[in-house]
Amino acid sequence: MRSGNKIWSTVVDYFLILSAIIGVGFASGKEICVFFFDFEAGSLIGLMAFGLLYIYLFFVISYISKKCQLNSYSEFNTAIFGRLCKLSEIVMLINFSITSAGMLAGADYLFQTFLGIGYKIPSIILSILTLLLLIGGINKIKFVANLIIPLMIGVIVINSIGNINPENVNMTITLKNSMMAVYYGLLFGVNNFVAALPVLFETKLKSKGKIAVIISICLIILLNILVFASNNFVTDMPMFELSKNVSIWFYYIYFATLLMGLFSTLMICSHNMKTIIAKDKKTIFIPILIVLFNLLLSNVGYGFIVKYLYVVSGIFSGIYVISLVILIVIKIVKLNKERKQKNNLLNKDEENK
Repeated sequence: MRSGNKIWSTVVDYFLILSAIIGVGFASGKEICVFFFDFEAGSLIGLMAFGLLYIYLFFVISYISKKCQLNSYSEFNTAIFGRLCKLSEIVMLINFSITSAGMLAGADYLFQTFLGIGYKIPSIILSILTLLLLIGGINKIKFVANLIIPLMIGVIVINSIGNINPENVNMTITLKNSMMAVYYGLLFGVNNFVAALPVLFETKLKSKGKIAVIISICLIILLNILVFASNNFVTDMPMFELSKNVSIWFYYIYFATLLMGLFSTLMICSHNMKTIIAKDKKTIFIPILIVLFNLLLSNVGYGFIVKYLYVVSGIFSGIYVISLVILIVIKIVKLNKERKQKNNLLNKDEENK
């Protein structure tokens, strides 16, 4: 029975991490268009760069957390950034708030464009659902993630397979597109890793489990690259438009998938904000404040958020991850130095004896 519970716990953690990485940008196909498919076969090199970045970050964070006995994101942030931990938290809060507001504005945009439903009703409903989950705690969020993510991944994969046309795929590798593909692959990783970092401390997955997450994401991205390699798109939601090729009913199913992606990203980003602000305190006031602030920010509109605020969020994400990597390397060097000094002292003591 214990073995069964352990397997189920691993599955729950697995989908929680995936929910932090795969959101509406991924489900819509826009992220794949921007970060991968423009570089033809070089996109595969960019995909490798993305995977290697995640593996490296997951391993070093696991290593540091184990060595320093860091059991929460708050402890990790303090240990790595030191006196700058508050500044780091502000940067993260800005990122998560912009992303959350984008999800709410995106819900309004989707419903207004495709269903003609009145302004702000979808975002208000999503905000209320998010508030209930924040009050319910991480276990409620894990439960919802385990409902949403498998369905979303399944629909994305079916859509990709249904639209692959190998005859039209003409991919060549050049030095220029390979270098740019690596840059954009790393940029994709940076943007998504920021959302995944606090969630990692909510899971008990070992390194192998995290690698399994990375491999599964890479396979889904590869399917999307093969689809987009034979198509040109100007739409903001290419995978949504492609879903019509499967069937008209699948088109409506994909609409629901986009909503799941919106809610998944909103849910995780709001939880991350709560983790940073409330830390381990149990309070209703902070979740209410977070939801209201994100709803208020979403009033600037989907277009404004995507065009301007997402750029700000991307810059902050890049600065944060670069700083994080540098500080982690410094921390590892310091730990190794302390370990050598400790071993030298033990050796001297043994010699003296």
